[in-house]
Amino acid sequence: MGTDVQTKRFHKADFTLFSQRLEENLELLGQLLERPGFGIGKSSLGAELELTLIDSKGQAQWRNQQLLALAKDPQLTLELNRYNLEYNLSPVAAAGKPFSKIAAEINRKLKGIDKLGKPFDARSVAIGILPTLGRRDISATAMTDDNRYVILSKAIKKLRHHALEVNIDGPEPLHLSVSNLNIEGANTSFQVHLRVNPAEFANLYNAAQLVTAPVLAISTNSPLFIGHRLWEETRVVLFKQSVETREQQGDHHIGPGRTGLGRSWVNSPLELFEESVRDYPVFIPECKPGDDKKVMEQGGIPKLAELRMHHGSIWHWNRAIYDPADGGHLRIEMRALPSGPTTLDMCASAALMVGLVKGLGAGMPKFTEQLPFSEAKENLYRAAQLGLTANFTWPRKTRASAGEISAPKLLKKLLPIAREGLAELKVADSEIDQYIGIIEARLAARQTGARWQLAMLTALEKHYSRKTALHHLLDRYLENVASGKPVHEWSTSC
Repeated sequence: MGTDVQTKRFHKADFTLFSQRLEENLELLGQLLERPGFGIGKSSLGAELELTLIDSKGQAQWRNQQLLALAKDPQLTLELNRYNLEYNLSPVAAAGKPFSKIAAEINRKLKGIDKLGKPFDARSVAIGILPTLGRRDISATAMTDDNRYVILSKAIKKLRHHALEVNIDGPEPLHLSVSNLNIEGANTSFQVHLRVNPAEFANLYNAAQLVTAPVLAISTNSPLFIGHRLWEETRVVLFKQSVETREQQGDHHIGPGRTGLGRSWVNSPLELFEESVRDYPVFIPECKPGDDKKVMEQGGIPKLAELRMHHGSIWHWNRAIYDPADGGHLRIEMRALPSGPTTLDMCASAALMVGLVKGLGAGMPKFTEQLPFSEAKENLYRAAQLGLTANFTWPRKTRASAGEISAPKLLKKLLPIAREGLAELKVADSEIDQYIGIIEARLAARQTGARWQLAMLTALEKHYSRKTALHHLLDRYLENVASGKPVHEWSTSC
């Protein structure tokens, strides 16, 4: 959805032509996947970091377009709300020290954007949901003035036929009725990409689906929204509800949602693109110039722009990516991790995720036989709601069926597998020790970004009102981020 959209209004003929292009794109992708040698290459990693802009008082600062114009950086893009920006980080080889390279680029980019923001009283913060957000920050006026977001919001609103009802349980349940998409812009994430060879795709993608829950449980950083204590990773439920367009019967929705883990374990990458086309209405039917059929006939790599555009409007927590760059290739985009707390924390969580995907990939056929896909989905929501206090249903080595295990016990069992997976990718031993070591220490301390925020809020509310305590919490968060210490070393005392 990062593609620029030029058309401001669409007609029935546009949707018809776009649908025809989608079918053509699917056919060409199927042919491409059967082409000998397609997509085979060395593993690489990439990432996208979403940021929130704040002012010196800790309020959301609506200056993303001004900063984008000043930065003149092709890696920097606008996001849904006026206080959001996203960096598309440089791809790096998986071998060697990829996470350190990503960390260095993040730190360099953040330093640069904060320098540019000083005249506007704007600085960036990496945090799943800014705890000081108010109702104004999710109002219609908060939307970035960008054509694609205007069209997207109108399309979702048209399908919904009614105001959006947000209902999130938790220690302090939240019930909101809003008429726009902007509530989704409260969420910011750290999205990790892994390039994979087509023959390995299904196993590695299924592994990503399986391990998202335990990795999220040790990485939560979004427990507060509009002054309410909610889920440890409130982003997951907030995102799900904010883009909900399905009809509802009783307590259930009809058909697949536009966010989640999808329908089932997969057997091929093509399945995922076919589901996008078959199961989800088109939001933005803008066709791009070019003749993909001719490109294919000449042995080239087609852009498949329409398929990529539409597929990008289905926001599953793990997503298949087709990229025509670098000779054409496939990636797995892992989208569940929150932004923040620190660069070290984000890269450590990414290392855990990537290591487990690679380490468990070869054994996935057995795991998918043991674990119904519905349980993998339930695991995700348990992780988002409860973090490290969650219990998961998980495959067992010695039995044909899955069993229950606590998040800490499961993570302890998975850490050696993550190390093995990273070693298989030829990640340097020192890199593995550094980043998986951070996860081990986080697990030992039982302190994630979310747990730190909740503990700090409890301590601060002994002295301040909720509103004032949230501002002090953000101040301490920023001080700790500036220290460079990973979150497991942060103090929760006032």
